[in-house]
Amino acid sequence: MTKKILFYKSIIWQMIGMIWISLLSYLWFGDLIRSLSFTIVVMVVSIFVYVFYEMAWEKFLKKKR
Repeated sequence: MTKKILFYKSIIWQMIGMIWISLLSYLWFGDLIRSLSFTIVVMVVSIFVYVFYEMAWEKFLKKKR
């Protein structure tokens, strides 16, 4: 898989995530503004968690070599 395809797949996956988190949080909160705010917070936090995950994974792989 090329880096370009991987990039597009990750963008689409994030969009899918935003949609389902928005829908579920709207059902939970019953308020569009709270739902969108919650979705934005979840997406920002998930980006940082993913970056830390990747850094830890790379560190783990370097120790194995």
